[in-house]
Amino acid sequence: MKEVSRLPRPPSGWRSLLFIPQFAFTRAARLSADCFVLDLQDAVPLAAKAAARAGVIEALRGGLFDGRPVVVRINEADLPELHAADLEACVGLPGLTALMPTMTHGPEELDALHERVAALELARGLPRGHTRFLPLLETPAAVLEARRMALAGGGRNLGVMLGHGDLFRFTGATAHAELTLSHPRSQVVMAARAAGIEPFDTPYTHVGDRIGLEAHAREGRLHGFTGKCCLHSDQLETVNRCMTPPAAELAWARRVTQAQRQGTLSTLTRKVPGLAAPGASEAPGPSSVNEGMAIVEGQLIGPPHLKAAHRMLALAPPLDPVADENQVVVGRRVSHALERPPTLDDLLPNPYEMTATAGMRDLWVQCFYSHDRIVTSAPFAARLGLTAPGTLPLPFMMGLYLACCMSSTHGAIYHLGFRNARQHAPLRVGDTYRQEIQVRRVRNTGDGKRAVVTTHRRLIRVGDEVPVFTLDKRELYHRQPESFEPSPAAARMEEEERSRAQAFRTTLTQRAQDVLPRAEVGAMPSFDAGALLLHGFARPLGITANLALSTQLLVTHPIHLDHHRFDLGHGRGVVVSGGLVVSMTLAAAARDLHEVLWEELLAADNIRPVAPTQTVGALSYVLSRAPVEGMDGLEELVVKTLGVLDLTPSAELADVPLPRALFTFESERPSAYDEFCRQHGLQALEGRVVCVATRRIVRIRA
Repeated sequence: MKEVSRLPRPPSGWRSLLFIPQFAFTRAARLSADCFVLDLQDAVPLAAKAAARAGVIEALRGGLFDGRPVVVRINEADLPELHAADLEACVGLPGLTALMPTMTHGPEELDALHERVAALELARGLPRGHTRFLPLLETPAAVLEARRMALAGGGRNLGVMLGHGDLFRFTGATAHAELTLSHPRSQVVMAARAAGIEPFDTPYTHVGDRIGLEAHAREGRLHGFTGKCCLHSDQLETVNRCMTPPAAELAWARRVTQAQRQGTLSTLTRKVPGLAAPGASEAPGPSSVNEGMAIVEGQLIGPPHLKAAHRMLALAPPLDPVADENQVVVGRRVSHALERPPTLDDLLPNPYEMTATAGMRDLWVQCFYSHDRIVTSAPFAARLGLTAPGTLPLPFMMGLYLACCMSSTHGAIYHLGFRNARQHAPLRVGDTYRQEIQVRRVRNTGDGKRAVVTTHRRLIRVGDEVPVFTLDKRELYHRQPESFEPSPAAARMEEEERSRAQAFRTTLTQRAQDVLPRAEVGAMPSFDAGALLLHGFARPLGITANLALSTQLLVTHPIHLDHHRFDLGHGRGVVVSGGLVVSMTLAAAARDLHEVLWEELLAADNIRPVAPTQTVGALSYVLSRAPVEGMDGLEELVVKTLGVLDLTPSAELADVPLPRALFTFESERPSAYDEFCRQHGLQALEGRVVCVATRRIVRIRA
């Protein structure tokens, strides 16, 4: 049986491994490195090798590192005299944690080193295996043989370290996190984990670039490295921080382990006949510490997650105990959720007001395309009485977003969509608005876990208290105590608002009839009922634009804003809010469906989430076409528009026959749309429908 010495600190806790020159040995005790690497190889000129070796011996025998982990990087076997002298000097030194073999090309070299070291151990009365290895994988052959390298060396390896300097010297590559470093990093991590030892990341050589170091260290941790090599003491703080489980992950780990202690993860056990679920008060023993499965905060948690959570908490630095409770304070998380269950016609608190500025309008039209002159032409908007000369009105969808965004979510889980969005009066830059939120309908879902709550939103102009926009917003909540339908009072209000919206439409269309030059009539393309339009615009909402809109329009849900918690890379994981996805969908259709003078959003459903940087295109189906009574130059269309993810329909759906049933299909579930697409052979659309919006529009008639 092998005898292996006990390490002064487990390598699983080595976040930073600092290379230190001899002149800095005496400073070591004051540095925050988890492990020190004393170099006898590359950093030491040939003439200074003997002196460096003597310095290492003196430092270790003198206890200079005070029992902290010390690794000595030795010269490669291809330099036999230096290699032998290093082994002669180091094997058996007090305080030596491991040797770092260098420039190895295959596992046979580590096995040969193991035998040479074993002979020295035997001669010096040391147990076989006393001297550990931390091989530096820095040649193409070593990286390609990473798994065998990790298993070689007679069981002496406590870890492996990637070194990219010589590696890329051999390959001719340039260090690039995604292109050239990703493969060797993954290779080394997989090999180490398969062998049950720790992987350590290559150093970042630009010692003065702290921003680059931060990114490099975070990338290393994402790959799964335990720790990272440092070339300068200035790098320690950043590397230690980046290689320590962050607060968000530790909070997740605590929630998962707490759910296990409380019995929440016993869902599967409770459903299996004959198995007794552990009580919530039971503390998990050794056999059950990694058992359990359930959905926690929307994530399926099972044994792999439990093991990861327990390992993460074990790696977390311990908190300093505080004897006097008066000397500490525990933070309070402010909740904006509604404390009471919603009741019929309940008015929800919303104290916010917002003045619509020209800058907010400019940001909106930069993000959402429009070809309509009521949005793009100040003289045209003024002739229609929408604004004063020289100014532009707020677009319809911006009014909709103002009517639903600047409020707390009141505990909603997910946005579902809108119904009956109507404009009642001009929306002008410079006006100040507030929201009135009233509960209209609650419907608990069939599974008994959730509820669809419909609130009625009124955007009211501050000063004269005129409602300028109304809509119904549908959101998913946790199950509510009771379901109910809209009240008679709500029905009366709905009829009054419909009449006001119709009066605004009549006024607007009459003015349009008076001001439109006759030459404009017939200038627009005509669309009959049953026509399908494959739109050519497909645009993303970028990360910066999404943050700017969310900030200016007071969007509060963290999944729309918090890239630290939710960004899985390139903005994916963060979710564009539902109203903005509807706006993206209609903007993709705007050029082909102009020139719209008036519109009403009858219904819009958000089918699946969209991340910043993802492209949304659109296709529209004309459900009906009718003349506007008494208005020769205008027509009314009812149009259903589908927003599709990462697709340009005019290019990718051209000549593809689509079933008309797709545009009369009604569902709010992504799986239903996917099943429909599979049944009809629409692989191009499967998994891509993100939004379905039905509008009634009045436009200049062809």
